[in-house]
Amino acid sequence: MNDINDLLFLLHTWIKDYILFFIVYSFIGWVIESLFRSIFEEGKLINSGFLFGPFIPVYGFGAILILFIESYIKNLPFPLQILIFTSIATILEYFTSYILEKKLSMRLWDYSNHFLNIKGRVCPLFSSFWAILSAIQVTYIHPGVDSLIQNIPLRMYVFLSTIFLIYVSFDIFYSTRLYRRFIGFLLNLKELKPTQISMEIRLRLQSTHPLRELRFFLRPLKIFPYLREEFSELMMKLPTLSKIPYLDELRTIIQSKMETFDLEKNSVDMKKFNEICKNIIENPEYIKLKEIKHHDKDIYSHNLKVAWISYLTAKKLKLHVDEMVRGALLHDFFLYDWRVKRAKDEFLPHGFTHPFIARKNAERVFGHLTPIERDIIIKHMWPLTIIPPKYPESFLVSFIDKFIASREVISIIKSGNK
Repeated sequence: MNDINDLLFLLHTWIKDYILFFIVYSFIGWVIESLFRSIFEEGKLINSGFLFGPFIPVYGFGAILILFIESYIKNLPFPLQILIFTSIATILEYFTSYILEKKLSMRLWDYSNHFLNIKGRVCPLFSSFWAILSAIQVTYIHPGVDSLIQNIPLRMYVFLSTIFLIYVSFDIFYSTRLYRRFIGFLLNLKELKPTQISMEIRLRLQSTHPLRELRFFLRPLKIFPYLREEFSELMMKLPTLSKIPYLDELRTIIQSKMETFDLEKNSVDMKKFNEICKNIIENPEYIKLKEIKHHDKDIYSHNLKVAWISYLTAKKLKLHVDEMVRGALLHDFFLYDWRVKRAKDEFLPHGFTHPFIARKNAERVFGHLTPIERDIIIKHMWPLTIIPPKYPESFLVSFIDKFIASREVISIIKSGNK
């Protein structure tokens, strides 16, 4: 009998501790993700996560799994422990994405454009974030959290747990209803064709999402960029919006309340980007790059990709946008296929020589280059250049170029091309 009582006591203690661990780490996860996205994505404070309140359950579940498994692997080398924790968190993220997609009929995030992603659900970049967070958790955060929880009186524990469980139950219910309604609207919108806009479809859309309940639109659009992109693309496919007053009014209201609405943002960005690029990409000498194979396509396409990402990066970080874009466009301005023949009078490999050839071609065709533009072109193959880039713009273009090139090479491997 004593053994059973001891077992029940241990089980009660374990459950008590882990419920509070779940609460604390769900909140810490919300703080971390909200700060990260506020600083690096939105540029303003954002309440991140699926729920309305300041909790992201996936962080709570991940932390509990890590703490549970840590007791079994604590004798392993620390790097191996972190590798195991990272794998567990990545698997949890994958299945969370899968379950949400099955329940809501649409994804809330998509990593398809990231390097070595798995079905767009997980990718090495965000797995590395899990590795960093798990190392910080077990080393610095948990000792303090554990000490805090152990000192909470039993009555206070019961009160906190009860309030939290009641609150989260309501939050999950209303949040799920919100996203079901929002995604139901998107699915209805996908069926809409500008040439077949009947009164029945208009009424169905408006009944799915009345304008007076606009808050149901703004939260999903603000929280998940992927949903924002989906909505923007659907709206852009409807050129006759003026014939659908409801949709036209909806778009106007959303644009007035959300600076990050992509339908407006992308059109402005593309216009500005084209203005910077125009005198280069329309030059007859530069157009020759379309005929020269480079990775999966041609040099012209590769340069444009690097320039576009450079434009977005420079704008976000408030760097020299025009110079960064021009430097990116001209970084591979060499007029030969390095697979077929080596550049004339050059004895070093292509990777070492083509930055200087591109700089000479750029000055010959487009005249004077600014110090930043010249440094971007000459140093974009760093560390092969040995001397590191001098400007932030040069560093970033160097990294962006390698990222784009890696994706292009992987595309070749996947398609079986050589």
